[in-house]
Amino acid sequence: MTSSTPEQRSRPAPAPRADGTRLAIIECAERLYAERGVNGVSLREIGAAAGQRNTGAVRYHFGSKAGLLSAVFEHRMSPANGLRERMLAAADAEGRGMDPRTLVEALVLPLAELLGEPGRPSWYARFLAQTAADPVLANAVGYRPDSPWTSGAVKTEQRILRHLRRLPERLRRQRFLLLVGFFTHALADWEAQLSVGPDHLTSRQELVEHVIALGAAMLAVDSPQTADTAGTVGAPCMERPEYETGTV
Repeated sequence: MTSSTPEQRSRPAPAPRADGTRLAIIECAERLYAERGVNGVSLREIGAAAGQRNTGAVRYHFGSKAGLLSAVFEHRMSPANGLRERMLAAADAEGRGMDPRTLVEALVLPLAELLGEPGRPSWYARFLAQTAADPVLANAVGYRPDSPWTSGAVKTEQRILRHLRRLPERLRRQRFLLLVGFFTHALADWEAQLSVGPDHLTSRQELVEHVIALGAAMLAVDSPQTADTAGTVGAPCMERPEYETGTV
């Protein structure tokens, strides 16, 4: 029997094989859900695409479809959330914490970081667009405000709603959801075009700048109804304490 050297004893243990299996399943699920829709692929197909011979591998690791979808969100949104939190902290330190463009940047840039490039495709923007099409499923698995990977999105949402307090509450909520839907689908459409071929495709930087500029404009424009209802609505209501976070 031979003893290990101090160098060998200090070497970290290899990651469990299960971690690699989970990651393979998560990434295959993201791609297949993005390409075929949340209801267009079975858990068995996802497991097979991830190289799992056991037909129950996905259920073993994630329990259910909702558990798998939550795992995809957590995998991508944890680093995105960290970036979003740092962006908000930096903006606060510089006195820009309520600037409309800054708030749109905090929503858009962390997701844009996940976009692919020629020769390196991505699927997460399309995954978001697909899951957002089912509001019940979306709120169940990924967009809950109590999820640790949505804290930055919730803070940004609260600030945007506060910025929109000049609008009636029902319009504030609608404006925010329109903003989220706009940039989510803009990024998803660009990602889909990239997967077909980058010819004549605008650069990612140009796309992001355009999306942020238009998003900031969405926060600046008053609703046509606002002037008509200003005399009857009264003082703007405070935003609701509960927030149904969008696809960010």
